[in-house]
Amino acid sequence: MINKNKTVIITGGLGGIGIDITRLFYKRKYNIIIVDNKINSSFKKIIFDKTNAKNTILYKKVDLSNRKSIKNLFINLKNQYSKIDVLINCAGIQHVDPVESFPDTKWEQILNINLSSCFYTSKYVLPLMKKNKWGRIINIASVHGKVASKNKSAYVASKHGMIGLTKTIALETAILAITCNAICPGWVETPLVSKQIDQRMKKNKSSRKKEEFNLLREKQPNLSFIKGNAIASLAYFLCTDEAKDITGSSINIDGGWTSQ
Repeated sequence: MINKNKTVIITGGLGGIGIDITRLFYKRKYNIIIVDNKINSSFKKIIFDKTNAKNTILYKKVDLSNRKSIKNLFINLKNQYSKIDVLINCAGIQHVDPVESFPDTKWEQILNINLSSCFYTSKYVLPLMKKNKWGRIINIASVHGKVASKNKSAYVASKHGMIGLTKTIALETAILAITCNAICPGWVETPLVSKQIDQRMKKNKSSRKKEEFNLLREKQPNLSFIKGNAIASLAYFLCTDEAKDITGSSINIDGGWTSQ
């Protein structure tokens, strides 16, 4: 039987930012539902201190590019949990190519995972939050939800769409004790960004340290990667009562990127 602690669903909860969010919310005594498409053994990479812990951790392997899979997830969760308090959409992928050579399958996959999954998870969780008369939806968007970079058409489009979806949900739930906000990080040291650095190293025949600096210098004035635990802390704050009047916002945590 599930305890009375608050329960959070974290999509992409085994990813770079997702792991930091999962760890913090577990530490703050939330019941955790990790929704990811990674193999189950990846779950063991997250180390928790379970000493005297009364909160639970559940792992669900779900294809977030598939609407029916998401719907079935919530059908199953409704039978197991009396309430879902928080939804954090953190799942995301990327592909880099110019528009004219961008693979159609990649465009569709990125839009499905980065944007459509946020729509469907929100659609299915909102009735549960309304029944409980409380809820928080947090979308981990990106600075690319506000500005663009070349060769990232699908990623930029999906993150712009995520911010638009956030605003719409916020308006629809404004008179309820439910908020919906987006967090927009700049460069974060994650596997997604690391892959881009690897590509730059190969192209420029340069060192990792140099390409990390060049990447930051191009966009992020503070010349420092955003820490995943800073994003997690902001997400947690948005779940507190002190943040009850913050809704429909897209909050930058970008080292000054969008100030230029």
